[in-house]
Amino acid sequence: MNSLQKILLIHHHIKPRQLHAVQESAQQYGIELEPLLLNDFLLNPKKQLNGRHHLVSLLESADLSLLLNQAHRYHFSIGLLPAHKSSIVCRLFNIPTQIEKALPLAISPNKAIDLDLLLCNDEAVLLSVMVGYVPFFNFRQQYYERQSLLRRLIHLIKNAASLTRLKPFDLSIATEKRDQIKTAVTGVLIIENDIEAFAANLINESISSQDNKLSAMLVAPCSTVDYLFFLLDCFYYKNRTAGRLPKAVSYIKTRELTLSTSKKLDYWIDGRPCKAETLFFKCIPDSIKIIVGEQFKFVHDTHEAEKETLKINNLPQNEVRLQRLRKKVPFFSVAQEDDFKDLFLMLKENAQLSGPFLVLMVLSSMLATFGLFLNSAPVVIGAMILAPLMAPIVSLSMAILRNDRKLFNNAIWVFLIGLIAAIAVSALTTLILPYEKITEEIHARLQPSLLDLGVAIVSGMAAAYAHAKENILKSLPGVAIAVALVPPLCVIGIGLAWHDWVIVSGAGLLFLTNFAGIAMTGALTFLFLGFSTVIRINWGLGFSLLLIALVSIPLYDSLMTDINHGRITSAVGSQTYMVNGKTIQLDGVRVISAGDTICLSAVLGSSENISAEDVEALRIDIEKLLDQPVKIEVTLKIISSAYNHP
Repeated sequence: MNSLQKILLIHHHIKPRQLHAVQESAQQYGIELEPLLLNDFLLNPKKQLNGRHHLVSLLESADLSLLLNQAHRYHFSIGLLPAHKSSIVCRLFNIPTQIEKALPLAISPNKAIDLDLLLCNDEAVLLSVMVGYVPFFNFRQQYYERQSLLRRLIHLIKNAASLTRLKPFDLSIATEKRDQIKTAVTGVLIIENDIEAFAANLINESISSQDNKLSAMLVAPCSTVDYLFFLLDCFYYKNRTAGRLPKAVSYIKTRELTLSTSKKLDYWIDGRPCKAETLFFKCIPDSIKIIVGEQFKFVHDTHEAEKETLKINNLPQNEVRLQRLRKKVPFFSVAQEDDFKDLFLMLKENAQLSGPFLVLMVLSSMLATFGLFLNSAPVVIGAMILAPLMAPIVSLSMAILRNDRKLFNNAIWVFLIGLIAAIAVSALTTLILPYEKITEEIHARLQPSLLDLGVAIVSGMAAAYAHAKENILKSLPGVAIAVALVPPLCVIGIGLAWHDWVIVSGAGLLFLTNFAGIAMTGALTFLFLGFSTVIRINWGLGFSLLLIALVSIPLYDSLMTDINHGRITSAVGSQTYMVNGKTIQLDGVRVISAGDTICLSAVLGSSENISAEDVEALRIDIEKLLDQPVKIEVTLKIISSAYNHP
């Protein structure tokens, strides 16, 4: 009988039953596996090897990296067996998850291939090294992608609290071919084999264990919100092909990398905690031999990248930004002076009273007044586009946010001049025109509701965003159409000319709604875009909040009234009634009032003569339908079913 070939089996306290099963399986292939604890092997690797150049590993990833150091030093190859079915080692090297299937491969040293070895301060790295704190960054992408959307969201929410631990630190970076770069980051992730990590998913570069390079991702978010957007990008855009990295991330691909700070850094090698002031990373090409699965060879291309890759434009190197990051990571991004210099110049210009502003206000007010009397929506829309009143309100938003008294005073002055001009022009135009009829366009601006406040809020956001982004400023006319500042002012002027205080109060409420919504949400949008580090508590901000709260009360009441009127109209209108043997069609139902007694206006259509008794019977039927007292004003319409010719 031939003697069995002996191969070392390195393990870390595997259960005896599992160990015995592995040994029995190996004997079927003429192999005797000699079990040896990892710690015992590390005490004297040369003695334990005893001239052998191949061994089998039954280790998890954290322990396997310790074995890689010795493989590089003593030049032996490694066959891999899964410590359990969900072992990361299986996914890293594409080996079977069942020991019975992985064993024939693991005991075949001739199938081992050369792989790069990443060293961090002379310690081998199997997966990755995390420096500092980078929430979610090294989470396993393959595991995550198998989860349902609900589980992904739950995972995100559970870990959201960890974002408060984002702490930037000064860092000096040097590569093999580049001198030191001084910056500040919240964390760094160096990847070698772990190409399934979310971090690897964001790089528009090929990462391989056979490219003679290490890959480093440096995270430097401008704010917590910036980091949240990065996470969403990382989690849900699984097949990133864009050449541009997220704003929070920079990327370096090199053979050697040095990270240094003035004090000791916390870092983790494959999950093992360590501390050091300087970290030196070196990728040693083709320095270890490992038996891998066939799929591994397709995923990890064998190629050598000749040049370093440095995508570091996102790294903070400006001294002002570095000073801010040294304090803390703000919740919202903080725009730098270069970012908002042009914006402030534009906002200051918008807050200056000028001839063109007055001319446009007069013309737009006249146009809006004509459109309201003509009941022409296109003419009113033209006036909305022409009116320049949005500009000083956006300047006012920035002044409120930054507590800029000079900008505030200038903006409010221009705004009041525009407001008075619009009301005066519309009132004078109304006195000249021989019209005293409330058209649909006028009536539409007399009963604002919370929906109008919603329009104002969204319009304020859009206006501030359009001003901040010069390339989309051309979209501002669309915002002006949406919020319609001038038409309600013109309706106020019409009401003053007619001495109708119901019209004045209704249109005034709509204008206050639009003004408060734009000013407040415009300020919050500028805050979100980073044009102020904090919300400064001031009377302007307080007044805007108070104004929104006050107008919300009648707006809510108006919304409930509209909903109630809609319910009544839907229940009563567009139906056919049988009254006193006559068929009556009820159209054009409108609720005049809906207090204790509901007052309705409607058109009655019938092919028969309708008497007062018929109308009263119809009113009683509607009362029964609504279970509430009803008054009804009707207009009769005779429907002829045939025509008699002489």
